[in-house]
Amino acid sequence: MNPYIATGLAMCGVLFVAIVGTAYLAVFFNKRAKADMQAALEPLAAVIDGTVDIDEASVAGRYAGTIAQARVTGAEGGAGRVFQTELVDAAGGTGWRYRSIAHRDNPVPTAEFDAEDPHLRIALDDQFDMDKLQTIATPSRHWFWIEYNPEAGIVRLTSPMQTRRDIPDAAAFRRQLDYLAGLGARNREVQQEFS
Repeated sequence: MNPYIATGLAMCGVLFVAIVGTAYLAVFFNKRAKADMQAALEPLAAVIDGTVDIDEASVAGRYAGTIAQARVTGAEGGAGRVFQTELVDAAGGTGWRYRSIAHRDNPVPTAEFDAEDPHLRIALDDQFDMDKLQTIATPSRHWFWIEYNPEAGIVRLTSPMQTRRDIPDAAAFRRQLDYLAGLGARNREVQQEFS
């Protein structure tokens, strides 16, 4: 046999084995990732008597009589992944966003509050007390933001994820929901005061 043909056939065989091996690894790791996601989200679904959607990496249900959702999604601007916890709270009024930004050289995070009505920050200030925020995040180590969107009718906590293991456990998820429920109630009072 011609050595060029033999070499060509050997290279085709190697390529075929590489393609089959790559396909097998892709299927294996995809199944493993979905199983890990299912295992991380099922305890959260139990907290809200809800369901898990693995394809959307989310849970949906009810908490304290209110629609609750949580999901893994892309960060604004597309840099990285975030975990979002939401409660439906259609209070109307003006939207706002509270940001906490951690710094490497300073243990005290920077806080920013964006709203069209500057009085909202003063009226909601007690909700952003560091002791309360410590129950839902680690302000000295991570950035996070809390927002109210009147068009969607939700209050939302967004926190960064570095790996799939950054999905909160059931106890942390319950603390997040409790915090958002209290924040939503206070937000409703404030929105009615200013409307």
